[in-house]
Amino acid sequence: MTDKPPHPRDRAQARGPKAASPQYDVAVLGSHLTAGLLAAILARHGARVVLVDTPGDRAGPTGETTVPYTSEVFTLLAERFNVPEIATFAHFTDLPEEVRRTSGIKRSLGFVYHDEGLEHDPRKAVQFNVPGEHTEWHLYRPQVDEYARRIAERYGVHTDGSRRVLTGARMDAEGGALTLAGGRAVAARYVVDASGPDSLFLAHTAAAHEGSGRMPVRSRLLSAHFSGVRPFETVVPPGRHPGTTPWSHGTFHHVFDGGWIQIVDFRNHDTSANVLCSVTAGVCPERFRDLPDDPDAAFRALISRYPSIAAQFATAVTATTWVSEPLWQRRTVRTSGPRWLAIDRAAVRAEEVLARDVTVGMEIVHAAAAGLLRVLANPARETEEFSRIAAFQARLIDYNDDLQLALRTASRHFQLFNAYLRVWLLWQILADMSLKRARMECGDGPGRSWAAVEEADSALWFRTPEGLRRGLRYLFTKLAAVRAGEAGATDAARGIFGWLRKERFVPPLYRFGDPKARVYTFTFWRRIQMLLWVKTLAPADFKRLLTRDNVTGRRQTGPSSPAAAPARPVTTRPPQHPVRSATRERSGRA
Repeated sequence: MTDKPPHPRDRAQARGPKAASPQYDVAVLGSHLTAGLLAAILARHGARVVLVDTPGDRAGPTGETTVPYTSEVFTLLAERFNVPEIATFAHFTDLPEEVRRTSGIKRSLGFVYHDEGLEHDPRKAVQFNVPGEHTEWHLYRPQVDEYARRIAERYGVHTDGSRRVLTGARMDAEGGALTLAGGRAVAARYVVDASGPDSLFLAHTAAAHEGSGRMPVRSRLLSAHFSGVRPFETVVPPGRHPGTTPWSHGTFHHVFDGGWIQIVDFRNHDTSANVLCSVTAGVCPERFRDLPDDPDAAFRALISRYPSIAAQFATAVTATTWVSEPLWQRRTVRTSGPRWLAIDRAAVRAEEVLARDVTVGMEIVHAAAAGLLRVLANPARETEEFSRIAAFQARLIDYNDDLQLALRTASRHFQLFNAYLRVWLLWQILADMSLKRARMECGDGPGRSWAAVEEADSALWFRTPEGLRRGLRYLFTKLAAVRAGEAGATDAARGIFGWLRKERFVPPLYRFGDPKARVYTFTFWRRIQMLLWVKTLAPADFKRLLTRDNVTGRRQTGPSSPAAAPARPVTTRPPQHPVRSATRERSGRA
């Protein structure tokens, strides 16, 4: 990468006014977060880029949550490619006011388990509170996607002011010939399709005739934005969940045998002007085959089976059209070819849970941006780089499939689900810390490189503590045995907890091996205990992960960082009365 690429305004002035049918280095299809940030990175490094709207850009659902690991990927993108605006996505407090006012905060990940026909048992709940140095958030995608588009335009990416969408595409030896509504023609040397599973681009290429790849998890998906959803802490009093913070201040999940419902609150802080929650349900189509075809009727029938969930939605009404698919998952068989790539939404449509959509999207942006810049510098590398990007993306998709299949299996029994969550959180913590360490060791200039974040032969594409990969394999093997009827859920859960207790690389202070330790908060004293453990008993490859902010809980920012002058601290909004007017919600009064 060049250390100081020319400023985009200088390049735009040098090129002069837009031609009626311009030639571009890269056309990125899709006007949303992934596409916008990829386009911005390419333009920042001198490429002539056009961002093309497509018919499916506003068809949800899309990823709406982050975890600390997601934020670390945003930070890596900003530093490696010298686009500081991307770092604002890593912390809610750094975002522009218009994005903060419509999006929500995320102080925790909450999971409550339900047995059909019974009130929720408070002993069947798990909450992971986000450490203080992180300010995770809920992405209100209409505003977030527009912000990503503006960043791209700021770096010289061309867009169509009339938002004319793609209507046709053709590839030849020279690149892509695209047609927009109204007949406008766009030509580009390379095309990156991030448009969606019903991609017009793929429909006009040979890839469309290769069918859809099989995915191991099959789900019926129901998704809409709601108003009037009660915070769960007003449904089940906080005293029945000792030690928890308000569920509505984080990403909240109802889990039951064969499915889940995720609630993403956009109104949970005092500066919010949004009255909505995003609600997405993913259920096993065989287990819930008797649900009505109509999505609203299906959702109401689903929640009626679980009294505590029904109580949370007693006053809720839909504010948007339902997105509903009887079989949600799709996967494109071939995701690269001569002069084109299919990434993100065009490559896969998977379950929208555990922050995987945004996370995987940003991982793909990192790999695709690095590879495309190498190709633009040396076109002879196209086949090598495009194949590498496609193979890496396939590994990410496979790994995500493993996680989602394991989640579906674990949902059969609370203790098994409890054990699954511990390994999932361990992976999240170590991935975040490992990527942070790898990023700190990378850079441009003499004797430095970005090789430490390009280990693309695995879904874990950077060095992690020895034992993590082994632990994930152990989890997947145990849950596969449960699916096959070779092990019971209770025995499998006991085995996973036992493994967590005996592994040396698992910090004992987390109490991951204790099934009763269901509320996780990384307090100051736990940080001190962590420091003592790392200095004395921890394996060497864990010690190397220690950074100042991991110990102090304070973000370390430089003078050029968007976080150097953060917005004022965000305070949470108190639990709302179950029935209140939209006017009062907008005013922020309880």
